[in-house]
Amino acid sequence: MNACCLTLTGLALCAAAAGAPAWADQPGAPADTLAFSPQAPTAPAAAPDSGLEDGDEWLRAPFGERLLTEAEQWRDDDRDHQKLTPLFDYNRVDPARLGLSYEAQAPGTMFPRLGARVEVATGRKRWLYGAQLEQPLLPRGRVALGVSMVRRTDHSELQQVDDVENSLALLFGRQDYRDYFEREGLGAYVAWRVPDFSTVSVHARNDDYRSLPLWRGTRSFFMRDRVLRDNPQIDEGQVHAVMLRLERLAHRTHRTRAGLYHWIELERAGDRLGGDFRYDRALADVRSVVRLSPATTLVLRAVGGTTTAGALPVQKQFTAGGVDGLRAHAFAQYRGDQMLLGQAEYSIGLWRLHTGALEGGLHAIAFVDAGRAWSNPEHQWDVRRQRLQVDGGFGLGTSEDDLRVYFAKNLQQPRSDFVISVRLQRPF
Repeated sequence: MNACCLTLTGLALCAAAAGAPAWADQPGAPADTLAFSPQAPTAPAAAPDSGLEDGDEWLRAPFGERLLTEAEQWRDDDRDHQKLTPLFDYNRVDPARLGLSYEAQAPGTMFPRLGARVEVATGRKRWLYGAQLEQPLLPRGRVALGVSMVRRTDHSELQQVDDVENSLALLFGRQDYRDYFEREGLGAYVAWRVPDFSTVSVHARNDDYRSLPLWRGTRSFFMRDRVLRDNPQIDEGQVHAVMLRLERLAHRTHRTRAGLYHWIELERAGDRLGGDFRYDRALADVRSVVRLSPATTLVLRAVGGTTTAGALPVQKQFTAGGVDGLRAHAFAQYRGDQMLLGQAEYSIGLWRLHTGALEGGLHAIAFVDAGRAWSNPEHQWDVRRQRLQVDGGFGLGTSEDDLRVYFAKNLQQPRSDFVISVRLQRPF
């Protein structure tokens, strides 16, 4: 009998179809008059903890230290000059991480911008921290000089399930969809904010990478007999690197539902810079939202990575597979020093529900993921020689995108089972 794989917030729960429990009936909405109208389209995931209402949000690819909110977003949100935010994460190496983050900035002035956080990894009794100070060099802050220092529990930038989703997956389903290491270091950069193009910055960093063991005492509320996946070892040592980075955000409002945003980074490590590793690495993640009609939206994502020289340490390798891409494949099933991934989601609003106590709606979703990661000893991005994997399927989502259910299938294996994934945010 075929088995069906259920992924809860990026979490695989496998059960035979005959033995799967029936879903409990949910309490209905209070009796009231119902009014239905066409559903508005959606857009891709906003940065975690943006605090913006549906229909007005900043779209940002989830990369980087995330210590400072971009000045344009901060100004648009009409925030106070300071912000204090509690932090929480639950994973299989810390296991609980508690802390606070703090920001102070006055965009458009010559005052410095400051972002900081402090956390404690309770299980391994380790203090973690991060601080970033950026000083504008010209009025309006278009050119700035910055410094940063961090010690953090980190993971691959391509494993993009956020802290909230991943914590819930571990607490309720005993599954962690990231691999971890500790990174400690400091850096300096100069940034040029080019209007209507990108923020162009040059960085110099020294980072020390350390492996983290699985915390054997990690607990979950349910599925306690499931064996946690081990946290793999990394290539420990120091990385001395310079980077050229381009980052662009997109602003989505109730009037503007389309945008292009990106994260592009070229990195060179070792050689005359010193350190324990030598490589040249490039990674680009480009995303777009296309409003096809008042009720339909097409969301696109393209990711490419290549290594042109040297050897990538394990923690810098590209991965593909799982809820971050190739949704019918296992977590990080493909790994290497080259990568290509394309994703597309088409959503259509079915209806919007209005009652005295509830307002919401439902979207129908069709999607396709294609790509893989691989290694080439000659450092060539030989995508034409690769057998790219293709997954596709359909799903349903709420209008606020706080709940999405996907049914993904490996399209190259017609007899493969559907992988069902439940997400608490848009995947990209």
